[in-house]
Amino acid sequence: MSKTRPLGAVPHDRYWQKRVASKSFKRALTAVVTQELRSVSAERVRDVVDVELVRTVIREWDTRMLDREFVADLILQVSRRAGGRLGRRGKSLLGLLDRRLVADIDEILGEEMELSVHAEQLIAKMMRQEFVRGLFTDIIFTSIVSFYEKVNPLFGAITVRALEEQIRGFIRLFIPMVQQQATAFAINKENQRILFDFARAMTRQMLDEPLRHYAVMWSSGQRKKAEALARKALTDANLDSLVRRAAFAAWDDVYQAIRNKTVGDLLRLDEHAAWLAARSVEMILPAISRSSVIRFVATEFALAAAEQARGSLR
Repeated sequence: MSKTRPLGAVPHDRYWQKRVASKSFKRALTAVVTQELRSVSAERVRDVVDVELVRTVIREWDTRMLDREFVADLILQVSRRAGGRLGRRGKSLLGLLDRRLVADIDEILGEEMELSVHAEQLIAKMMRQEFVRGLFTDIIFTSIVSFYEKVNPLFGAITVRALEEQIRGFIRLFIPMVQQQATAFAINKENQRILFDFARAMTRQMLDEPLRHYAVMWSSGQRKKAEALARKALTDANLDSLVRRAAFAAWDDVYQAIRNKTVGDLLRLDEHAAWLAARSVEMILPAISRSSVIRFVATEFALAAAEQARGSLR
């Protein structure tokens, strides 16, 4: 007799193989899962989810178990196929959405908008950046060159180029005033309406554009460079720590938002417990029907039966 398999384990194997494959077992398991789902519906998330266990999994997850190059190739293949399917679609995004949702989107786009105080402060801060200062300087200098070329086609541009540094220095004296005027123009209420009208028109145009046009926006050369960059990023070792930090932050934020909610607040288990249980059992059965799992369960029951028999003989 095997030391690892008690007497009677083989018959138990055959019993469990037949039992797990039966319709009655599936119905019984579905009923149990349905009952458990309804029971957990009233419990708070903090009492059901072990927050530290999730953090431990995130912290100790070893990404070396993944073949990064394979994952990168898989992602790129999926994106290519998705792009190909997208290219064959003649409809726009609006054409694929529900009419009511399209109407809601159009209503939002048509609402009167206004920048908040914080947005205006951000614009003012951006206008004071050295990059913007240099941009304004270049624009004004280019305008002066263009003007002198028209006034004096023979020597106007040459004269301006010879005095470029002096002219740029003179322009820089007035740039702070130009930046103030540009900021005032950008946050002016009337100009905000023009900006938002432009944004609405662009958004509507993009939503109404056939999806196939988005699939061919990049040339084949640009697509290859983008794929090479994506593959390099996905196989970068530094991505581990970045993903881990992002996962920690995301989990902490999500948990704080839902910890005092009931599971039923997040999932309508009372109403859909039976449906979810049936789908769950469909996924569970193939796993517990595997021969190694059947053998494990049969062995455990045989051990329990043997232990019970020894107890009854005492």
